[in-house]
Amino acid sequence: MDELSLRIRTQIEQAGGWIGFDEFMHLALYTPRLGYYCGGGEPFSSEKSLAGGDFITAPMLGPWLAKAIWSWAQPLRQALGQSGGKTSALRIREFGGGRGDLAAGLREAAQAGEIALEMIEPSADLRHQQQQRMSGDHQIQWQKSPIAGFSGLILANEVLDAMPVKCFEWAGGDRVLEWGVSLDSDALAASAHRSGFCWSSRPAGPMLQQAVMQRQSSAVQRGLPWDPGYRGEWAPWTGPWLRSLFDALDSGAVLLLDYGFGRAELDQPGRSDGSLCAHWRHQRIDARDALLTRIGQQDLTAHVDFTQVTAEAQAAGFQVSGFVSQGRFLLNCKILEILESTLQTVTRADQRAQLLQQLQMLVSESEMGEVFKVLLLTKGLQDEALASLITPAFTEGDRLASVLPA
Repeated sequence: MDELSLRIRTQIEQAGGWIGFDEFMHLALYTPRLGYYCGGGEPFSSEKSLAGGDFITAPMLGPWLAKAIWSWAQPLRQALGQSGGKTSALRIREFGGGRGDLAAGLREAAQAGEIALEMIEPSADLRHQQQQRMSGDHQIQWQKSPIAGFSGLILANEVLDAMPVKCFEWAGGDRVLEWGVSLDSDALAASAHRSGFCWSSRPAGPMLQQAVMQRQSSAVQRGLPWDPGYRGEWAPWTGPWLRSLFDALDSGAVLLLDYGFGRAELDQPGRSDGSLCAHWRHQRIDARDALLTRIGQQDLTAHVDFTQVTAEAQAAGFQVSGFVSQGRFLLNCKILEILESTLQTVTRADQRAQLLQQLQMLVSESEMGEVFKVLLLTKGLQDEALASLITPAFTEGDRLASVLPA
């Protein structure tokens, strides 16, 4: 058994033989030196070939997302940066920037002096990769945790889906089970094909019980009643994280980009097994037992429940201002005009073809354009600035009503 698995085994033993899946997920992803995001591995694909690694993210697919966000953010820069007749740099704080693709793209899209970037990256390995990529740029700072008194734009691309989740099963009535991880005595005995861990359940604690029963009641009201045995996920870290964003933000906007759905879609009968999965070498792995193997070597994730996110954001104090698909956000931000302008500077046919292919992946409903969503939260903005951020980026294709709490 490897070092990370031994640590998790010790944690389970010290907890009396069982831990929630959220704790297992946190250990598997974020244990220093050993976790998936902290162990020095390469989860991300090669930038040029998109080969290797386990997955790709939108900022890796060319300059398009960065260009669209920078174009969209200009009203915010004007609103927050007026001083002495001049517009100062827009402060942008990015959480979980991976290799730094989005930050690098924003830096290239902006003119000198227009942008001041702050990277919040708890992973020492990823922080080192970002610093190597953008070394010598004095307009970028790195922090392990956010500092209060911030006014500007906060970005989080695929951060919510990497937050540990609790796994539940509604057993009918008011009975809710929490599925977690125990030691597998059979696997410990011999098998090289088993991880030493297995799934087991116990009655849900008060917070999970309340969250699941509220969601189940809402599903009934929407005409989507669950059958006993319905499984899903609940993200306990979402609320505290959003509250920390709100407390540290004096005024500005938060842009959350991630894959997921509102509950009207999550509660459909075809999704009754939840969305928990692993990503390994560009394969999506849904088999539950396989999620307890390759610990620290595969990504663990669940689709974002955007109805939960909007409820937690409102409870934190944010104004929930917009919600659209990623493809619609890019098109509303005039990405096709940006494409035309960009292609005028590219002479090689293969490079032009690659740029077109990358944009197609970002906007196509069969690729990343539909399942990925963009959620806008705001705080302390004047009506004119807020209206400029919402229109047109979040007007055509607006889905905000579908995720607001009932």
